[in-house]
Amino acid sequence: MSEITRRNFLKGSLAGAATLAMASVGLGTTALAEEGIYKPGTYSATAEGMGTVTVTATFDANSITAVDLDLSGETPSIGQVAKDELVEKILATQGEEFDAVSGATITSTAVKTALKNCIAQAKGDAVNSGSVKPMVESTSAFILKDITADDVNASVVELDPITDFAKEVNVDVVVAGAGAAGVIAAVKAADMGATVAVLQKEAVAVSQGNCSSAIIKSGSTEGGLKKWLTFATAVNCWRNNRKLLEAYIDRSEEALKFVCEKSKITEETEWKNDDYGVTKYQDTSAVYTGVWHDGTQSYDFGDEKVEVFAPWFGPKPHNYGTLVAGILKDAQAEYGDKLQCFFNTPIVQLIKDGDGTVIGCVGKDLDGNYIKFNAKSVILATGAYENNATMVRRFCPDIEKFDKKVFRRTGDGNILAIEAGGCMEPVAHSRVMHDFDAGLMWDEPPYLILNMNGERFVDEEVDMAYISNVLRWQPGFVGENMDPEHQETGSLGWYCQIYDNNYMEYATGPVPEFVMQRYLKEEDPSLHVSVFPELIDTFRADTIEELAEKLGLPVEKTVESFNRYNELCEKGEDLDFGKPAKYLHKFDTAPFWGIRRHIRCSSITAGVLSDEFGRVTTEEGKVIPGLYAVGNLGGQFYGAPDYPFFHPGLSLGHAVTFGFIAGEHAAQNK
Repeated sequence: MSEITRRNFLKGSLAGAATLAMASVGLGTTALAEEGIYKPGTYSATAEGMGTVTVTATFDANSITAVDLDLSGETPSIGQVAKDELVEKILATQGEEFDAVSGATITSTAVKTALKNCIAQAKGDAVNSGSVKPMVESTSAFILKDITADDVNASVVELDPITDFAKEVNVDVVVAGAGAAGVIAAVKAADMGATVAVLQKEAVAVSQGNCSSAIIKSGSTEGGLKKWLTFATAVNCWRNNRKLLEAYIDRSEEALKFVCEKSKITEETEWKNDDYGVTKYQDTSAVYTGVWHDGTQSYDFGDEKVEVFAPWFGPKPHNYGTLVAGILKDAQAEYGDKLQCFFNTPIVQLIKDGDGTVIGCVGKDLDGNYIKFNAKSVILATGAYENNATMVRRFCPDIEKFDKKVFRRTGDGNILAIEAGGCMEPVAHSRVMHDFDAGLMWDEPPYLILNMNGERFVDEEVDMAYISNVLRWQPGFVGENMDPEHQETGSLGWYCQIYDNNYMEYATGPVPEFVMQRYLKEEDPSLHVSVFPELIDTFRADTIEELAEKLGLPVEKTVESFNRYNELCEKGEDLDFGKPAKYLHKFDTAPFWGIRRHIRCSSITAGVLSDEFGRVTTEEGKVIPGLYAVGNLGGQFYGAPDYPFFHPGLSLGHAVTFGFIAGEHAAQNK
């Protein structure tokens, strides 16, 4: 009987989840062309990026002569380092019609917004800073089912009825959110003849990750599909909605095929789209048969089988965001006025009739104007709530002290769905906690793992997917790419993996040194290919003492832990943590390697209750007419505290499948 493990399934993996994708599909803004249009002087304005961005611009009668940016509230290694390039772009374009700095789209958008305000001041125009969302007074009582006032205040949702609109748009379907689920929902609905409006909070389409997956029913046995369903339920603590898993089995192949066809990344195009800069650069497709091991459980498929198609699209810095941005742009050209996109226009309110049926929504543009969208269906695809602190504290508190890999996921869709009568998933909210970006060999038992005090704290067999549970009890650390609220106190999720130069002889998934070098932080930057340079954190040194210094570990304690580990390897028995002897390999060959891991929350894969068509339901299971929730907002597809890593690409596979299903279902009701 054959044996499949998740490590073998992902062996050779050179990339994983990523952060925001940058794609030029935003709306244009006003350029300056006339002479003598400014009142000379210096003007300042602010806008919200990751923090508050301040733009100070100096004008003569005809041009912007100088610009100063205060980006101190932005992420140090991303937004702040874009300062000089942003200034150059402003002076070159003489306005806000410049392309966002790659990797710093949120900061770039905030700068554009504040600059537009400065230009208005210099022209003597009235400055419309937008309506301010009414603050809801904090209260200890719950409102909106399981949503509190503080949750609402942290979101873009507005509770007071909005009645004054700059314009109205009539469509069959509104999709709120242009990510993996939202884009596929919108394009599928348009493909079926529906008129569609896409509202996106950001200036671009945004999605994470590189790998999606589908179950190929034609290559699977009926018994295998039932066994997969049982295993998928078991690793989710038997808490998920079986109907949702059945829908994934039935429709995921069709959905992923739709993604490939619409992106023109198929076997006929040699699995690449040069216009996007995206290729299927890796494929972890396989067949479940025999014994399958997850990091926490095993399951015997016997002679049954399940075929899985799991392509990886990229490589970094391109990811699924790049892919769906290209799909959306092409779809706009294909469907014309049937598919309208409104970027920088978050959904702030649902519109319901007297019976509670959702008949549209309200979007709010950068200038604070409200746009009324009349529709037969609204598909919420706004992502999860990991950046809404009070929601995290209540629904997923064990990640509160960990940093987040995404931004502006403030639970907007959760709040809107609950206000319409929906309900948050009532049990443990699954969360994706990992780090694919600091270094490559992320899941190898032969490593020595140390906390940031230089102490060994666990049997290294624990998978990276689940190590966050152990790290809750380990010391925090102040490093790079941290959330603002943790920059003084430090965040949880930091640890170091150490190994020697003989790793090719004992690693279960060895990676050639020339590939490892892409992740070396202090060495040749020209080697930083197919990575996010600001996230890599791999070092090598001739001595363990030097390596400890580079990793930020206490040297004396690190050497003590290193020597103790080698002593246990020589004995062939781990008397400290019980690691199997087959993984005990003495480290004695320089140079020594170390990866400083930064485990962060990529997403919370839990949202509001929904059915197999993506329709939002009440706690009692009654469908709320006209309202859908897909992607990480829709549930309950999972159920365990940890997102299960037994099936590569399941998160994106779930997102595109239910986006596809909801888009189709909503279009049929147009």
